[in-house]
Amino acid sequence: MPAPELLAGRLVTVTGRLGFWIPLLICTWLALIPEPPDNPVFRMSDVILHGAAFTYLTFAFVLMMTLSAASPAESAGYGISRRTAIQTLLAMLGYGIFLELAQSLIPQRHAELKDLLVDLAGIGVGLLLAALLAGWAASLLCYLSRNLSRLIQR
Repeated sequence: MPAPELLAGRLVTVTGRLGFWIPLLICTWLALIPEPPDNPVFRMSDVILHGAAFTYLTFAFVLMMTLSAASPAESAGYGISRRTAIQTLLAMLGYGIFLELAQSLIPQRHAELKDLLVDLAGIGVGLLLAALLAGWAASLLCYLSRNLSRLIQR
């Protein structure tokens, strides 16, 4: 059985990746189906849905990058680097542009500049939250995974 530290590192990395990729896939599916599900959540304003989705996805992207670092516990400080912020901004803005272009090809959907602007605002909020909280969240996940891996080793 791998050492607790190795197991903890793997657990943290996988958790960070799943916390980004699964919601991204769900958001992509919801954005590209012809009609959103008939659910009270999707009756909310389109602006709220776009803003909330891009805020979460941006924060989760930064957290995933932090946790994928060589030593997540060491890189988990306050703030994010300019490079991480720019990479995140470009990746998330590219995703938003992709969604709008793809929606323009679906008969029941249409691309809107307003959606892209709200996406950009959500990215900004997500980056701000990441600068304030990603280090703390990474440290917490590292702590929890170390303790969980020790329990598994017993």
